[in-house]
Amino acid sequence: MRAAIFLAGDLVVWTTALVAAFLIRFDGIIPPRYLEDIPLLLLLFIPIKLVWHWAFRAYQIVWRSVGLSELMQIFKAAAFSSLTIAATVALLRHLEELRSFPRSVLAIDFVLSFCGVCLIRVGRRIVQMYSEGFRGRRHGEHDHRLLVVGAGAAGVRIVQAMVDSPRNGYHPVGFIDDDPSKRGTYIYGLRVHGDRSTIPDVVARHAVDEVLIAIPSAPSSDIRDIVAWVRRAGVQRMRILPSVHELLSGKASLKDIRQVQIDDLLGRPSVSIATDEIAERLAGSRVLVTGAAGSIGSELVRQIARLAPCEIVALDINESGLFELEEEIRRHFSGTSLRTLVADVRDAAKMEWVLNAVMPRVVYHAAAYKHVPMMERDVDEAVKTNILGTLVLAERAVRHGVEAFVLISTDKAVRPSSVMGASKRVAELIVHMLSHRGRTRFLSVRFGNVLGSRGSLIPIIQEQIRDGGPVTLTHPEMTRYFMSPAEAVLLVLQASLSQRQYGLIILDMGEPVRIADLAAEVIRLSGLEPDSDIPIVYTGIRPGEKLTEELSTPAESVVRSEHPGILEVIGEREPDEVMLRLSLQQLEHLVDQRDEAGIRAILRHLTSEDAGMAALPPERDVWRKSASAEHTTLP
Repeated sequence: MRAAIFLAGDLVVWTTALVAAFLIRFDGIIPPRYLEDIPLLLLLFIPIKLVWHWAFRAYQIVWRSVGLSELMQIFKAAAFSSLTIAATVALLRHLEELRSFPRSVLAIDFVLSFCGVCLIRVGRRIVQMYSEGFRGRRHGEHDHRLLVVGAGAAGVRIVQAMVDSPRNGYHPVGFIDDDPSKRGTYIYGLRVHGDRSTIPDVVARHAVDEVLIAIPSAPSSDIRDIVAWVRRAGVQRMRILPSVHELLSGKASLKDIRQVQIDDLLGRPSVSIATDEIAERLAGSRVLVTGAAGSIGSELVRQIARLAPCEIVALDINESGLFELEEEIRRHFSGTSLRTLVADVRDAAKMEWVLNAVMPRVVYHAAAYKHVPMMERDVDEAVKTNILGTLVLAERAVRHGVEAFVLISTDKAVRPSSVMGASKRVAELIVHMLSHRGRTRFLSVRFGNVLGSRGSLIPIIQEQIRDGGPVTLTHPEMTRYFMSPAEAVLLVLQASLSQRQYGLIILDMGEPVRIADLAAEVIRLSGLEPDSDIPIVYTGIRPGEKLTEELSTPAESVVRSEHPGILEVIGEREPDEVMLRLSLQQLEHLVDQRDEAGIRAILRHLTSEDAGMAALPPERDVWRKSASAEHTTLP
């Protein structure tokens, strides 16, 4: 229907353009001999113009998408049509009707035809925009008056979407951009007012009640500065376009707009990885991800899905989490082959079956218990999953010739003061030990807290704010390293390219952040003020917690790798395999007996060369202790 309308309009335009060209050429009066030739000329001109406009897809244009590129296509079609007509007229000069044909008519016809064809395609859009704009103003009197920070490609795309869809709830009033060359220019009729320092003035003059930060590539330092200017202007509603690696489509749209989050303010510069090299490594391969329903595991699956491996096998004991992940991957990565397995990494027989059936090329082992206070209470469960589960899976990876095994570790494994941290340190020792057993390459990757992960600090603070406070923290001087899940996983994928038989990798976490400062920022992002609106209460350090975390011990030498976000540990001590295996056997025995004190003593012994675990009790003589009633049983 649309093509038929375009075609009918073009026929009228071309006919009118030729007649108008003669009228202009002869000052409003067409000589009779030329007037009689017009029908014959139309029979010559129209087929030529029709062919060229069809060739340049002038009839496949959508009303709403008419822009500069579409108009350029029409210009080319008109130009080639005129050149073809001119050549044809020159070749047929021997015909009486064309012998005295005025060449100036061709030039005038070209201009009029081009303008007319463009008007047909642009006119409908202009009418539609004004009519929708009128309806939008009638129905959207209460739309948010929006100031867009960033007049680059993303900001322009967002404003274009808002202009095309007036009922979206936003009324853009202008742009802010730090580029001096854009100051005072207009984009879609909206003025670029100036740099970020002009935000308070623009907000006051245009009654702005919401600000959108549309700079996906902006570092967190710029985001923090922009947020400070917005707050200075008294605007509480702030939204943002996610960073480049968060955009699933790679292009910004209205559905991508979200509230400013804490990781926008605390993150480091955008992470870039060797995507092509990783994709080449995984091409035609199966990848196994354990703990796939967790924060890191699920993000691993999402990022690996972008790389189009042969198959991703997502394994977890959490069936609901796996179901949600499966549905998400089907929606966003329909071409990805994903297989979900409900299984426990502690089940040796099941892991043997999984490795034999799947035959993965790479294993990303993210299955673990991570909550420090809970693992202080359930010591045996921390050992069974974080230590024995790692041993079960890693041994079978060696047996089945897996090419690479990547252990997701934590900064709490450094000089551990908690059962959870000690269990992850022992897991590091296990994969180091097994790296000498076969061709499988082992890699341990340490990083700190993951922002927004399930049960982590930020969601808890947000829940306390929704309940009206107070926000409870353990100590005003406590600091932690933070990373977003996407950021951490991208660096894990990059690190997995290492060809070393064993490597201990640390992700560059930037500077540690005071938890009190983090909590205050979360409160402000909720439109409230700390202490005056939401009180902050300190409850004291919990068992197993440290005031500060470390990424390496003094005995470990840390050097920068070729990638700026990845550090390598050099000189890590070699584990004594005989001693380690004896300790693991003893741990397994003590877990069966639920001997908490015995387990803690073994963990202390295994990590003693890492300066011990301050929170653990003095070591007992568990080596000679019999498996009798002397064992302590937890209630």
